[in-house]
Order: sequence, then C-alpha cells, then structure tokens
Amino acid sequence: MALVEETGFDAYDAGSIAASWRQQCCSPSYYTEATLAELPAALAAADIARPRRRTDLAFEVYGERFRIGQNPGRGFIVQLSRLLKAP
Repeated sequence: MALVEETGFDAYDAGSIAASWRQQCCSPSYYTEATLAELPAALAAADIARPRRRTDLAFEVYGERFRIGQNPGRGFIVQLSRLLKAP
C-alpha cells in the first residue's frame, strides 16, 4: 500500500484474493472512477452473479463500436462501466 501511495494514488485494502471478484469487470467498483470514500460501498454492493453477465454485454458493445485492434478511450470505458453497474 505504501508503494501505491508513494506513486500518488490512494491505496485501499479491499480484502482477500477470495473476495477479489468484487473488483472484477462491471462490478460497482470497476473502472467507474469511484472515490476512496465511495469505494467501500461500491465493494459492498457487488453481486457475484452480475459481473459475468455485464462483462458479456460490455464485450458486445465493444464489438459493435470498435474494430479489432482499435481501443475505446478512457471516457467511453468509464461511461459504459457506470451504465453497466447500475441496478
């Protein structure tokens, strides 16, 4: 955590490897630019069944919008992640 903080980022202990699914693609904490204050609630709101379905949707959107080898910008990814985490 000290190394992360030394690089200018806020470190947060989100738990064990077994609980790391709470940070996976399309979970409430993933690529939504949650603040350090918002992160505990985002991690707590994660639903283990939901990210897999949402990840599939995200890849469908990417496939429709971008050619192979073309990457979406940060703003697009954050906006899509926020939409997909919504209940």
